[in-house]
Amino acid sequence: MPQLEDIGTILLAIVAFISAFTAAFWASLVIWTFRDMRVRSRDIFAQLLASLVVLIFGPLGMLIYLILRPQETLSEAYARTLEEEALLQDITEEQPVCPECKHRIEPDFIICPACHTELRKACPHCGRLMLMRWEICPYCTEPYPLPPEPERSPEHFVPETQYQGLVEGLAEAKLDLELEAEPELEAEPDAGAEFDLEALTDLEVESDAEIEPTE
Repeated sequence: MPQLEDIGTILLAIVAFISAFTAAFWASLVIWTFRDMRVRSRDIFAQLLASLVVLIFGPLGMLIYLILRPQETLSEAYARTLEEEALLQDITEEQPVCPECKHRIEPDFIICPACHTELRKACPHCGRLMLMRWEICPYCTEPYPLPPEPERSPEHFVPETQYQGLVEGLAEAKLDLELEAEPELEAEPDAGAEFDLEALTDLEVESDAEIEPTE
């Protein structure tokens, strides 16, 4: 028959085992609560508060934590945010429409095929498409429309027909003077004739220099 001391030792061992198991189980609940709260929230105060509730109340605190903890983890919330952003981007990036008839158009359309409204314009320098409100090409930095070329002053403009008439008249006058001077080649040259011939030649040269035809 076992003695009372042996029974007391056995009971003490059982109580010690139960106490150790209870303490280990209690500590595991606190550690699991802290890790689970870290996955669900970045707030350190919420993590410590949840661990403290489980530490004080044990299994009852664990039940309270399971009721009040966030429903989503941080990874699940991040994935849901990405899905919402992708959905929102699909909604905002719809196919463009014509501002006049609301007919669907392509981004590279110059005019609307439905109402013939001019949507874009081509840069005359690089050929890239520009919006109608742009006054300068963002691709080649050329202004639109291109500045007009400077026109020549009317006072320097001489029609080509008038220029040809002047040249022909000077040539005929020179030829007449040469024909008149041929019979007198053997005689002493007339100083007045030479002077007139040289003056006519100088006049022709000055006319050629001052009067230039323009294209």
